[in-house]
Amino acid sequence: MARKKKRIAIVGCGGISRVHIEGFDLVKDRAEVVAVCDVNAKNAELRAEQAGGAIVYTDWKELIAKEQIDAVDICLPHHLHKSAIIDFAKAKKHILCEKPLCLTMREAKEIVATIKKSRVMYMSAHNQIFDPIVRKAKEMLDAGAIGEVYYLRTQDCFRVEALHQGDRDFMTWRANVKTQGGGELIDTGYHPSYLLLYLAGSPIKEVTSVLGNFTKTLSAEDSASVNVKFKNGIIGQILTSWAFPNPHGGHQIHAIGSLGQIFGSQNELYHLPNGFEEPAHIHVEGQNGYLAEIEHFVDCLVSRKKPVTTLQQGVDVLELILKATGRS
Repeated sequence: MARKKKRIAIVGCGGISRVHIEGFDLVKDRAEVVAVCDVNAKNAELRAEQAGGAIVYTDWKELIAKEQIDAVDICLPHHLHKSAIIDFAKAKKHILCEKPLCLTMREAKEIVATIKKSRVMYMSAHNQIFDPIVRKAKEMLDAGAIGEVYYLRTQDCFRVEALHQGDRDFMTWRANVKTQGGGELIDTGYHPSYLLLYLAGSPIKEVTSVLGNFTKTLSAEDSASVNVKFKNGIIGQILTSWAFPNPHGGHQIHAIGSLGQIFGSQNELYHLPNGFEEPAHIHVEGQNGYLAEIEHFVDCLVSRKKPVTTLQQGVDVLELILKATGRS
C-alpha cells in the first residue's frame, strides 16, 4: 500500500522560501507543498506557482483553520518566528523553522514549553550543518582523526555594498533591531555560531565578544568576533561580517587537536597531521546544504525520527548570540 504524502505549508514567501520549495520538489514522492502564506499576496502567489499550484493565504491563522497539513516550514522575518511556532505547535503541526529560533530567551522558554506539551517534532533550519565538508569533518573529529580537539574556528563573512553606501532601506526589516533581533550576528552570524556548537559537541561555559559597526548604516553590529570557552575545554572563535569578505586564506571551519588539523570550505576539506608539511586534500561531493536539510526534515516526518538539528540546538545558539551581544 502506497504511503500517503506529507502535506506541507510554507509560511513566509520571501527569498529563502524559494530554496525550500526547490528542496521539497526533490522529495515530492513523499511530501508536497499544498499551501503558502505571506502578507504580501504577490509573493505568496509566486511561491504557489513555483510549488505547482499551492493554495494561497495571507494569514497563517486562516491557513491553520482551513488546511489539513502535516507540517509547516516557517520562513518568516525573525520577530514573527515565536508567534508562528506557538500557533502551529498548538495546532499539532510539525515544524521546520528558519534561523533564529526567536529573539529572546524568554520567547525560547515559551516555545520549548509549547513544543513539549504539543509533542510535535521541531527542527531548526541550520542548513550549513548539512554541507558535505561539515558532515565529513564532524565524522573525522568524532573518529579521533586529530585526537583531542583543542581549538575550533568558524567564519561567514561577505561585503554588503549597500551598507557601505548608506542604503538602510536595502536591508528592509533586517535594518531594524526590533524585527531583526539585533544586527549581523543573529542573522548571517547565526551560521558560524551553530557550526561551532555542532563541531564542539559541548555546552558553552564562557562567551566574550567584540562587535563592530564599520558601515554605520545599521543601528546594531555589522561585524562580530566571538570567543567561546566550552565546558569540555575546547576554545572556539567565530568571525562574521557584512562589512568585509572572508579573510583570504581563512576557511569556513578549522579544527586543531593533539594530533593535527582539519580545515576547509565549500567542497574542499584538508587534513594535516602533526609532522606533515602539506595537508591531504579531500574533495567532498554531496548535496547542497539547503536541499539536504529539507530532505532530512521529510525523512524525519516519514520515519518519526529525531532531527539532527534539534530544538535544543536552536536554544543553545540563541543563548550564545545573546550573551555575545549583551541582549536578552
